[in-house]
Amino acid sequence: MVKKPSDVKVLLDIPYKLAIGYWRAYLRSIRMFESFEFYQEHSYDMPTFLSINSFMQRNNVSGNNIANVLREANDVNNLYQTFSNLKAEIEKLKQTKNNYSLNQNNNYLPQLLPLGLPEYCYRY
Repeated sequence: MVKKPSDVKVLLDIPYKLAIGYWRAYLRSIRMFESFEFYQEHSYDMPTFLSINSFMQRNNVSGNNIANVLREANDVNNLYQTFSNLKAEIEKLKQTKNNYSLNQNNNYLPQLLPLGLPEYCYRY
């Protein structure tokens, strides 16, 4: 059974820092120290890393291509954001058109603004 550094500390009756030092020396001896350091720094991100790994395995993506996969995901996310912004703008334009149609019966013409300018140009 594998013991944790805290278990070893209790069994050997040594300070925790000394047990960790021995643990690190052991990991260096079996060339696993970088893995231990990585785990200590990113332990809370492990579920995310594991889901990325399973995605890569399901889709036959090699580790060398992960940067490309992440770039594509970012591009798709940006496209969804642009799509969402365009939908919102279309809805605002439809509402403006409806308001214009309703106000036309009242002989009231709202101020028409040029298209294509940033939104801050339309504020007073």
